[in-house]
Amino acid sequence: MEIPFYSQLRALSKQCGFQAYLVGGCVRDILLKRDVGDVDLVCFSHDYKEYAQAVRVILPSAWVEFKDNIRLVCPDTELDISKPRGETIQEDLRMRDFTINSLAMDFDGNITGDSADVFAGVIRHVADHTFSDDPLRMLRAFRFQAQLGFGIAEETMCKIAAEKDMIDRPASERILQELGKLFNGRYAGVAVISMNDSGLFGKIFRGAKLSAVVVEAAKMSFGAEFFLGALLFDQPETEQTIKGLGLSLKSSKTIFRTAELAAKLRENSRTCDIFALRKLIYEYPDEVKDSLLIFGIASAGECAEVWDTESYVHRVMIEMGHVDFETPMKISGGFLMSMGIPAGKLMGEIIGDVRPKLAAKEILSLEEAEKYIREKYL
Repeated sequence: MEIPFYSQLRALSKQCGFQAYLVGGCVRDILLKRDVGDVDLVCFSHDYKEYAQAVRVILPSAWVEFKDNIRLVCPDTELDISKPRGETIQEDLRMRDFTINSLAMDFDGNITGDSADVFAGVIRHVADHTFSDDPLRMLRAFRFQAQLGFGIAEETMCKIAAEKDMIDRPASERILQELGKLFNGRYAGVAVISMNDSGLFGKIFRGAKLSAVVVEAAKMSFGAEFFLGALLFDQPETEQTIKGLGLSLKSSKTIFRTAELAAKLRENSRTCDIFALRKLIYEYPDEVKDSLLIFGIASAGECAEVWDTESYVHRVMIEMGHVDFETPMKISGGFLMSMGIPAGKLMGEIIGDVRPKLAAKEILSLEEAEKYIREKYL
């Protein structure tokens, strides 16, 4: 285990008299002998901005300023230097979210705070005001569970259940950020079940049910886009809820196309129309992998006569190699104009008709394509 920049930060504290501490999740990870990613620091002897400037001198980095926090961005690590939340380190720790993060370590290796819950694997809120101070911490409890595999203390689960309505307060982008981390976590399947038990799942994903498909999708730990695509496929009635999460246009497009293709694969699996399958692969090239996984998850509970999943998945993988992505692009405006077809609605209609047929090899060559166009459109 290596703590990023520890020797440089220790030397700075000793030489310049900074009373600085490593705090929060990085101390937890040190105790668990996990790789330490980003570093969180507080300083009580100097203003936090002054300390951040000193750190930046020894560690060239980009300076990003937030309210009560400076982030120094190095090539592989971010250092967050925060304004202390009290006059002493003990006061600061009492203002943190969970006992597993209410820890500090000075540069002599001395730990401040109770590490019992870290070694017991329990996520427990620090104070009665933990969630009212920042309601996002309720979701963060399940994010830590997804990442660490820890249990959540009964009193913390009860408190989340009682205060879950406050989850409407944080900005949607903050909620999305936490969901992204949660659904990338190794134990996301466990976390989503706990989240449902507390009632928070239903508050965030209004109208959604914790179905077998939803749980299995979470277990895959492939991120929020994959999970939301599976949720939308399994429960189309959640469309407005998903739209209301404040997704970027790119993420929203990925999620909706993934769910759409998974539904089309389900229908295609019942007919085994090879040309139609190839056209789907051509139309949704970036979504095939995730949609196929969602199809596989959903098919597990269906009858074998309708869903011969393994053979169909194998067929899709084979057909991916038979789809022609290059030749269809030759059916262009210039190609059609050379045939005497003017620019306009008809040209778009022809391109939309012929390109998928070429991709699926339903039409085998440009010569056949030209003949088809002349017979159908001219």
